[in-house]
Amino acid sequence: MSTDLRASARVEDYRLADFKLLLPLGPEIRTLVLGTREPAFLPHLAGELGMIDLVVEPPHDRLQETTLAAMAALAAPERVRRIEAPEGTYDLVFSDEIAAGRHLRPGGVLCRFLGRKAGAIPADLTPVGRWRAYPDWPAFRVLIPDNPAGWRAAARDLRLFPSRSATGLRARLSPGAAARLLPEHGIALYRRDGGEPHPTLLAALRGALASIGDDAIRSTPPERWLLASGRLGPGNPILAFSLDEDGRPRRLIKAARFPGGQHLHAEAEQLDRIEQALGPAEAARVIRPTDSAVVAGRWALAYTYEPTHPFFGIRWRLRGRTRFCLAMADWLAAVGLTTRQRPERATIETRHVAPLRRLVARRILPRSVQHRAEAALDDLQRLAPSLPVVLEHGDLGIYNIRLTHADGSDFRVLDWGSSTFAGIPLGDLAYLLCSARAPKALARRCLGDYLVCMHIPTGEATALWFSYLARRWEELDGIRPPVPGDPTSGGALLLPIHTRVTSYLRGLT
Repeated sequence: MSTDLRASARVEDYRLADFKLLLPLGPEIRTLVLGTREPAFLPHLAGELGMIDLVVEPPHDRLQETTLAAMAALAAPERVRRIEAPEGTYDLVFSDEIAAGRHLRPGGVLCRFLGRKAGAIPADLTPVGRWRAYPDWPAFRVLIPDNPAGWRAAARDLRLFPSRSATGLRARLSPGAAARLLPEHGIALYRRDGGEPHPTLLAALRGALASIGDDAIRSTPPERWLLASGRLGPGNPILAFSLDEDGRPRRLIKAARFPGGQHLHAEAEQLDRIEQALGPAEAARVIRPTDSAVVAGRWALAYTYEPTHPFFGIRWRLRGRTRFCLAMADWLAAVGLTTRQRPERATIETRHVAPLRRLVARRILPRSVQHRAEAALDDLQRLAPSLPVVLEHGDLGIYNIRLTHADGSDFRVLDWGSSTFAGIPLGDLAYLLCSARAPKALARRCLGDYLVCMHIPTGEATALWFSYLARRWEELDGIRPPVPGDPTSGGALLLPIHTRVTSYLRGLT
């Protein structure tokens, strides 16, 4: 594997082990790690397995030593052994070589990392499935089933490849051809014959969430599940899409990345409050789960997959984007009017003024942005007694929206895990318009209409946006801490968005 790819696979990146849904997990699982070139996934699985035997073969490199140090910090030391050779048989084996399957007990599972020629499959190993990683391994974003159904879903329904890239263009014409051009990295799973396998985490979740007889969650075999990794923090769930034989997504499971997390539970409860607050007409645009379950301390939600028309193309540019942005502005204004409250000044101070004050005090913004942030802070403090709070989605990008009509007039909104009833007006709409790459004239029209409906003077728009920006900046800093020397790490990811939103707001005042 190239040096660049290895450098991208940092040990502290939780995504390295997001294929855990495909594995048997639990304190009873005895695990062997034998001859893996990329061991950085291990610290994120160590807490969910039983005894782990590590056979670290020479040459030892810095990545291996860093991984071992991380494991010592994250896992119980008595459950991780560094040994010279395998001892007995195991329930789960990780290796680059298919020959490592000989160390499995009957019913045990081999997780082989792709990238080297496999050789002949031993007679007593049954293939379970292959998944190719995109964009790279092991810091992947998605694991795509390496079969026609998987590549069709990746290219056409889920649109996982950048639409403007050569891969994206080729994938829409021939998903299989695009797949053959990508590096072969990922995993292949095999089961040793002759014994009862431990259930995988995905199988346990499927059983708990399949509340309807012949449900797609229950009947879809393992090789037709596509996994997607959240790109932010450890609280982000792992997404598993069930595909039919033609590669069309049918159901979706959102599973907590680690046991004990309450993020998905809180989201389910919040959706109940949202529906009650909005009423049936406005709540009809909210996508909510069809089922929920807790498996081994891990929350999971099930959804019916909602297809979407693309947010790109000639039709989108000529008609769809305008109708969509105007419809979103109208809907967010209706949501804001329905849920607006006049809170105590302390609430505004804590939630909306203080984050901006802290961001200004850090003096990490570019000089021109710093000056505007300081002015916005003065305005926000002056406006605090009269500011309302509203229901805010908190991450309203087009990636969290399903376009149900190609002309842009109808849509559904999902992923309400970051929502709050103490949000600031304007933030969601400004972020959404930037995500949709709305032209300046259209964005200004939408923002102006929204502010008029909400009875908010246009002169307050900049202060409202900076309040939203500062709060999300702190959120991103907490999820992925800033890296010294990396201007795009942490909350600084928002700077390009801020630049675009500033161009929208400039025409309002």
